[in-house]
Amino acid sequence: MSGAEGPARAQSDYDKLRRLPFFYLSTLLTGTAVICTIGAPMAMFAAELGLAEDRIGLLAGMMPAFQALGVLTLPMITRFGSRRMAGTALAARYLFLTLFFAAPLFAARPDTAFAILAVAMLGFAICRSLAEAALVPWSQEFMPRAVRGRIAGRMALVYLPVALIVSWATRMWLDASEGLTRFYPIFGVGIAVGIAGALMLFGLRGGAPAPVAARTRGYRDFGEPLRDRNYVVFLVASALQNLVMTAIALFLLLYFRQRVGLSSGTLVFMAAFIPVGAAAGTLAAGWFVDRYGTRAIRVALQAGQVALLVALALAGGRFGPMVPLVAAVFFAVGFLFQSSIAVANVYMLNVVPPSSKESYTVLHYAVDGVVAGVVTFAAGFLLTWIGPRRIEALGLTFGNFEALFLLAALVTLVSAWCFATLREDGATTVRDFVGHFATGSPLRALWGINRYERRTSEQRRRELAFGFGFSGSLLAKEELIEAVRDPSFDVRHEAVRALGRLGAHPDVVRALRGLLEGDSPAELRYAAIEALGRLPAPDCAPLIAAALEDASPLMRARALRSLGDLRHVESLPRMRAMLASDPAPDCRLAAASALGKLGDGDSVAALMDLCLGAPGGPPLDEGRAKVVLLAVAKILRCEKAFAQILRLEERGRGVALAGQFLRLSHAVRALPGGEAQAKRLARFAADEDVADPAAARACLLDLRPLLARSADAALLAVLDRAAHAPAPQPALVVLLLVAVQRHLRP
Repeated sequence: MSGAEGPARAQSDYDKLRRLPFFYLSTLLTGTAVICTIGAPMAMFAAELGLAEDRIGLLAGMMPAFQALGVLTLPMITRFGSRRMAGTALAARYLFLTLFFAAPLFAARPDTAFAILAVAMLGFAICRSLAEAALVPWSQEFMPRAVRGRIAGRMALVYLPVALIVSWATRMWLDASEGLTRFYPIFGVGIAVGIAGALMLFGLRGGAPAPVAARTRGYRDFGEPLRDRNYVVFLVASALQNLVMTAIALFLLLYFRQRVGLSSGTLVFMAAFIPVGAAAGTLAAGWFVDRYGTRAIRVALQAGQVALLVALALAGGRFGPMVPLVAAVFFAVGFLFQSSIAVANVYMLNVVPPSSKESYTVLHYAVDGVVAGVVTFAAGFLLTWIGPRRIEALGLTFGNFEALFLLAALVTLVSAWCFATLREDGATTVRDFVGHFATGSPLRALWGINRYERRTSEQRRRELAFGFGFSGSLLAKEELIEAVRDPSFDVRHEAVRALGRLGAHPDVVRALRGLLEGDSPAELRYAAIEALGRLPAPDCAPLIAAALEDASPLMRARALRSLGDLRHVESLPRMRAMLASDPAPDCRLAAASALGKLGDGDSVAALMDLCLGAPGGPPLDEGRAKVVLLAVAKILRCEKAFAQILRLEERGRGVALAGQFLRLSHAVRALPGGEAQAKRLARFAADEDVADPAAARACLLDLRPLLARSADAALLAVLDRAAHAPAPQPALVVLLLVAVQRHLRP
């Protein structure tokens, strides 16, 4: 075909996942090589050679600065393919590091030693730029989109034990002897392992050369991402984050070396906690990213970064011998900074168009590098320029490192603001994400989610659904919404009830509403009505009100109770009608509860008639009567006192009432003409059988003339209906007592 390549056969997600171990192994080996070469050992090696902070910053800044070469690699990537470019350049970069072995020969000539290290880092940086500029767009091909966040977390998790072991071994080796030559074995192992890691990439698929027609566009392809305003904002946010991470990762080592006095070996080991934190942070962030998108997670991580940087600035190096605290700082750097960068990379892979992925990702790589490299140079010069001088501001004193930390915090705030403004379809907002942790028990929910994703029996899934509801955390809403479609009816029923305990999140309301609008089993519709009332979800009240016409008395009763929970005033006429005439006693009882929740004073007389059996009907039994009397207590605004005193009275008849009658006598004495009634109440509380409901009712009804001038119609209606009760129950006496007390002492 005259040199033109045909379209490559699409790789299935299954095949991508099957080959990912090559990527994990390559990441593991490459990370090990970095720990042994250009990471902490290089900084300590240069410091022991006698190089100043500005020169060390210059060496470390070469790598990000030369990422700008990524722009020049676009024609090479399209011609030779991402796979070939990434693997070859990644292996070649370690050959330049062999120059490290020559630097100690010129330890007496710092300029020459610096030049040797500079040439080594220059070659490494150029090859690194070629390799990573090709690897980033290629990763869009070999990583399935649905699990990119978790892949990033798994990579960090795979790397974690190796990073700890290698760093510990490096520390033991460096602290066991002295002299620059003790770095040689570490550099040698790192170079060999790095080359092996590069070769692992050839086990992956994709990354083929672009068609000939696509190669001719060349640098014109950069016009598309530069015209994408959303992507330009992303570039700014990403570059600012990377410059802070690059500067902090380097100068934090020097900070603890100079201010705290830790040895080179100890600092190399402390630096291993950065990948430990990165593993934990990326694993957690990746899981959240796949559920909630990248924006909220990135902003939350950067808020933590600002807090950490400000804390370091205020600490002023006062760590003393607290090595665990130093380790915690390095862990936090990895957790907050590295995982934040991983989250941004996932966002980029998700939003860039596959047809132009090379131009988008190469531009991102180059901009990140230029900004981070230049600022790393500047940070080194800043530290040298300030030197031992102290800066005073806001009553505080800062040194050169503290000033750097505060500037980094300010830059991080700008980066977070930029990222928060990005467009991301279907992503959770920052406020919504934070709200997930402000309700219920997030840790309990996360533990249950981890168990839910495993193979579980029907009974176990039912227990987990119950636990999700008990946790009350919105973090579990996805699992519960999924459980509503479970093949087990019991699991579905438990999930519907649990959703009602999470709060009125739009996703939760939408799932429950769907059960009422669809052809769901009656039990599930019943549970959904209950859950919507509990949330509460007032927008669903009209849909629930339709169930008032259901043929099932249980469904009508449940709808009444939920409408009461929602305070649906529009349903008042229908509630009053059902209280009076619904053929089902349970529905009339539910109507009473709903009217009480709505505080409908016009229904007091009807409620008392239902409770006492007037006109002509039998009175309700004690259990049902208490339900109606509680509704009346809510209308009279004495619900809490009614429930408390009734509970105490049921524990010991007459004990609670005696004290309440005595309190009531004091209130009655203050009324005009109330002295005689007050004495009557006091004698009754002290001398007579307070536990006798009939006697207690008679004593309270004697107050009717005193109350007639000031009491509202609802209280008078209760007193008048209670006078005709043939055998008053204790709950009625308690209601009369607390209602009169509240009227006299509002």
